[in-house]
Amino acid sequence: MKCNVGRTERIIRIVASLAFMALGAGWWKGFYVVGAVVFITAMVAWCPVTAALGISTCREEEQEEIPADTVSTDKDKQFRERRFK
Repeated sequence: MKCNVGRTERIIRIVASLAFMALGAGWWKGFYVVGAVVFITAMVAWCPVTAALGISTCREEEQEEIPADTVSTDKDKQFRERRFK
């Protein structure tokens, strides 16, 4: 999976998910599900809808492949150092 949700969009998604969950407490309980899905896409930094549409809000250096395995390599270390400077 490649990152297609940028940092600013992730923050907006987290705030929106909290708003949806708050609405779920008072109104329709389906807002909990919507809020959870939006929160998960923010945490994973990948959204299937935007991927299907070919939209990406990530910067070039954030669009590298997200490692799926837990084995750390030198390439992973370089990626983390560059991403979180």
